[in-house]
Amino acid sequence: MDWRQRRDNTNLRYLLEVAADHGVDSATCLASTGLQDASEHLEAIASVELWQELAVIRNLVAQHPSPGIGLQLGRYYHLTSLGLLGYAMLASRTLRDAIDVTSQFRPLSLSICPVKLQPHADGLWMILDESVLPEDARCLVVERGLTAWQCLFSELLQRPFVPLKVDLCLPGTGAPTLYSAHFACAVDAGASRNSMLIAVADLDTPLPLANAMTQRTCANLCQHLCDSLDDIQAPLAHQVMQLLMGRSGQINPAREVAAYLGLSERTLHRRLAEEGYPYRRLDERVRRNLAERLLRDSALGLDSIARQLGYAEAASFSRAFKRWTGLPPDHWRAQRHTEPLEPLINALVHAGSGDT
Repeated sequence: MDWRQRRDNTNLRYLLEVAADHGVDSATCLASTGLQDASEHLEAIASVELWQELAVIRNLVAQHPSPGIGLQLGRYYHLTSLGLLGYAMLASRTLRDAIDVTSQFRPLSLSICPVKLQPHADGLWMILDESVLPEDARCLVVERGLTAWQCLFSELLQRPFVPLKVDLCLPGTGAPTLYSAHFACAVDAGASRNSMLIAVADLDTPLPLANAMTQRTCANLCQHLCDSLDDIQAPLAHQVMQLLMGRSGQINPAREVAAYLGLSERTLHRRLAEEGYPYRRLDERVRRNLAERLLRDSALGLDSIARQLGYAEAASFSRAFKRWTGLPPDHWRAQRHTEPLEPLINALVHAGSGDT
């Protein structure tokens, strides 16, 4: 488990909202995380490392150890929480296909511990491997994960999703009636693992918003994001790439990225140079890869693509693209087949740009 992996602030925001509901302030939750200086300005925390999220979870559990808080936390999760991965799930043909998408692109999910799939005669077991977690964090994380699945599957099916069975193996687990009432199914609170059984009928139900082209396009974009990191093994360069991909809609000065990583700008440049990945090369790689994907797989105009990449105008983007590829973007696009995206994806990639 790579506890230095960096993600956006979605999990952190939900944790702090639930903590506030239970009278636990942000400063207490952020203690010993390196984030406590931002407790009064949480909007400044754009991303966190997994160890920091885990520390927040443990701080919250220390203040509110009773089982059940993870059940409340899990209800915060919707398909939109997962960004592009959520749209890929939404456009999948069946629930089974949507689950396969999450397995294929696990780095884009919000899970903090590994998830395994195990076929069963009655359906499919989804198993949370909580062994990577310290004991005090397991109950909240497992409750959150199982409840989030139930919420996401209900949203996909557009009707309440009820598992066939839930198995729990947690220290200090609450009364079984707490969980059987929550999940509306049989619960074994003395099981050897933490898992949820999904019925065959649910797995093979056609999803109401299925769209093959949209799903394929989203999956391609998800693959693109995952592939962008595959050949970068250097730890700091890997973190910088993750951060830049999550902030692709804006220009990212090195000083701001360094601040998010808790480094000085000089240290960031020095350590990246030692790893063989200058900051400018990483930044341009992210923007070039996304620009090529949008030019090839979408019908967006140059103004919209420029804004998606953080440029104030199409002319600035065009100059940068020609420097990267040797061709103006419209010439580059003309040489490749363009398949227009569905309106859903067009809305996703230029959300907030002012286009309608």
